[in-house]
Amino acid sequence: MKVTISSRPAGRPDDGWGPYLAPGEVLLWDGRPEYGRRLFEFVGAERAWHLGFLIGTVALWLTWPLIEDDGSLTKGDAIWVYGALTLGFLIAAFYLAAARSYLLDSLHYAVTDRRAIVRREGRNHVLASRAYLVSCEHSSEFPYHIAEGRPHPSLTVGALLSEDVVQPFGYGLTHPGWGPLRDRGVIPVLFEQIADAEAVRALLLATSDASAAGQP
Repeated sequence: MKVTISSRPAGRPDDGWGPYLAPGEVLLWDGRPEYGRRLFEFVGAERAWHLGFLIGTVALWLTWPLIEDDGSLTKGDAIWVYGALTLGFLIAAFYLAAARSYLLDSLHYAVTDRRAIVRREGRNHVLASRAYLVSCEHSSEFPYHIAEGRPHPSLTVGALLSEDVVQPFGYGLTHPGWGPLRDRGVIPVLFEQIADAEAVRALLLATSDASAAGQP
């Protein structure tokens, strides 16, 4: 499978996919993540991070009554330390949720008669609005694996060895909902959180077979 990355000025929202397709290219399906674009729609490994922050905060404050005031750290001192740590947990939790929400809200998906496309919108280092296109040409040998998720699965449409050039404001295609090792090495190109993943996979397989057979 050939995967290419390109960048161009972002079009207007009401332009749809028209400005991004080649002449004669036919749009067969388009969509967006159906879950995770709002701040409190936690996905994947992000739930474990937030649960860890919650358990850590509760465990921390449960030790407060055990502190003796005649020690080097009094209960009054501990309130400031515990408060700072709790605030740190809250900031970290907010960052994880905001990073995931920001990234998933910038993603658009499309299947054409030639390729599967992930469009990532964002601003570059000079704050210009850009559209970054990760294009995965159809391949009859690619399995188009479905990764189960809650509440919706994700569909693998390709793979990248590097996402360095898909980095508006430092964000690529990964987010805190991915596991800690999932973005190491080969990075999957996903249609994340789509309810009709099975139907889109069937469309990709049929279109890939038709392309391999040289059919229009």
